[in-house]
Amino acid sequence: MSNVQEIADLRRQKSELEARISAASGASDIVAMMNYQSRFDVICEELEEAERLDAQTAEVSVLFDGRPVIGTSAIDAGFAAQALLHFQGIVTRLFSASLKGQLSSRGKIKGADLAQLNLRGLATGSFGFVLEEKEARQASVIKTPLREAMEEAADLFEEFSQVDDDEFLVDVDDINPRVFNELAKFFGHLEKNEATLKANFPDKSYSFDRAAISRAYTRISDSKVNIVKEMWVGTLVGLSPIKRTFDFRKRGEEAIISGKFGHQISQDYLERIEGSDGVTLGDAFRATIEKGTLRKPDGTISVTYTVIDLVDIDE
Repeated sequence: MSNVQEIADLRRQKSELEARISAASGASDIVAMMNYQSRFDVICEELEEAERLDAQTAEVSVLFDGRPVIGTSAIDAGFAAQALLHFQGIVTRLFSASLKGQLSSRGKIKGADLAQLNLRGLATGSFGFVLEEKEARQASVIKTPLREAMEEAADLFEEFSQVDDDEFLVDVDDINPRVFNELAKFFGHLEKNEATLKANFPDKSYSFDRAAISRAYTRISDSKVNIVKEMWVGTLVGLSPIKRTFDFRKRGEEAIISGKFGHQISQDYLERIEGSDGVTLGDAFRATIEKGTLRKPDGTISVTYTVIDLVDIDE
């Protein structure tokens, strides 16, 4: 049995035993309460050990319920295949963005082969699947990049489905447009099929009922993403290689525009620009920019700029 499924089952048993202990205590059934307590202690020890042995690799049980699911015995194959495809797509895009700090809006996804998940088995509870990264049995003292991408995906699900509109409108600014588009496909698929979702990690669980799925779908549907490519000529006036951010003044304009560098711009190149290799801040550049515009449900607009190519030029 995979570790994440074992942990989910132990948590379920722990919860059930807590309820039985409470009921036995209320009925003054001392014998039953002692028996349940003894079993409860054993389960707690097993759960603690299972969580301690977690390899910190990307492993999650994704469970669905609702119209496509028949109890705990069957699921519509077309629905499941498409849902897993979108889930993989979200994780892949987040993983790619983590490699260089930014994800391009088009073209081949960098690191996609490294982000592929294996379908290890079925998850019990409703009907679902256990997904894990390749070489998942290799121990790690810290969470792997793919594990972090997978948990970030679950956090985004929670972000989009939260009740508080104001909090949603603040945090959505940080979502990459390409990730946003894949999230739209995923929640649209769940909403169309009247499905619910649970995601269980070894150290945390997420649950999204029909109301939560509908909230997320509505927010995404009411938000519009548009990405256009622009060519800028001007001066690079600020740069942070670590944060992969830039400040740029277009020729003939006084305003300074800030943004991020895409993964196409290597870290070595950024350090060369800032260093002493003959290219300095204040020099002229021709920059290829992706301008991403996000129109949010309240009508406000968020604009981001990403450099995908940068060439120094002679004035």
